Amino acid sequence: MVNKNLKQKDPDEIESLSPEWRLEIKRRLDDSRNPVRYVVFSDIGGNGRWRLWLDVSSDGYGMSIDQATLFKREHVAQAVAKAYSKGRRNDLLIAKITTKDGKRRVLKYNKN
Repeated sequence: MVNKNLKQKDPDEIESLSPEWRLEIKRRLDDSRNPVRYVVFSDIGGNGRWRLWLDVSSDGYGMSIDQATLFKREHVAQAVAKAYSKGRRNDLLIAKITTKDGKRRVLKYNKN
């Protein structure tokens, strides 16, 4: 059932978006389509052979990168790594990954 009190605007009355808004919408769409994400991990042995991937939702670690929590922004991943490292001997690390084609693949391992 349609509410008759709602007025539909005539297409001529609809204001066009300003150039600034168009650029902002384009930037946000491009950002949402970017497959690059960041994950937090712990390097157990120090040689990169054993890694545990942080899963924030379960407040634990997983053995597979598929279990890791994805972060859109690197500074957010760094803040989470710092919070989880507090009071521990080893700092957590950040990995830059891609989620292209539904698969997670590490692009670069970074020190926090």
